[in-house]
Amino acid sequence: MPAVTHATTPPPAAASSGPAAPPPGPDPVARVRRLVGTARDCSDLDPAGLGALTVALARVDAPLDLRIRGGLGSGRRTLAAALRERRGWRAEVDDVDVLVAAGDRVGTPPDVEILCLRTAPCRHEEAWLRRPRAHPLLTVATGVEGSDPPGWASGLHRLDARRPGDRSVDAVVAFVERALDDLGTVRVARLAAELERLAVRDGIGDLAEAALCALDGTDRS
Repeated sequence: MPAVTHATTPPPAAASSGPAAPPPGPDPVARVRRLVGTARDCSDLDPAGLGALTVALARVDAPLDLRIRGGLGSGRRTLAAALRERRGWRAEVDDVDVLVAAGDRVGTPPDVEILCLRTAPCRHEEAWLRRPRAHPLLTVATGVEGSDPPGWASGLHRLDARRPGDRSVDAVVAFVERALDDLGTVRVARLAAELERLAVRDGIGDLAEAALCALDGTDRS
């Protein structure tokens, strides 16, 4: 079975710790969209804050953000091609060395992340694995053959994605499918966290606070 690293930081307060379940009644995100739509003509809204709120809303319905990461020769592009053929998923492929060098400027975290290792992890890869994350991460060992794998590959899923139909790709597909099962709940929780952040900003705070009320159906007055 794949070695899976789940969230290493606590989820936002709005996230449920139990199994994902559809929200009761009307779609809460639809209520937020209607609220934001009716407020766009207000002249006293901060344009930057409104832009951040709009981006956060758009991400709720965005296509799956799947990132496959690794160093040169790690098989990350081969895996991306295999997943596209198997399920039609279009993954972004990143170089871990570039991401580590970017530090806190990496950008928005993905929905799902896969890290490919072909050799024992270097210091950059080890640093990347230690980063806190609130999305599911799967680490796979590529190019490892034989019945006696090296110590660094112990406990990792051994992957050969050169043939998309290979059985080793099945476990990666299953991992992404499990992440998709919880994606709606995770994205609503992420939206709630962004609204909480915007609620303390001048020029957008009142709208963000009202959006939080619309999202969770509570009266925060």
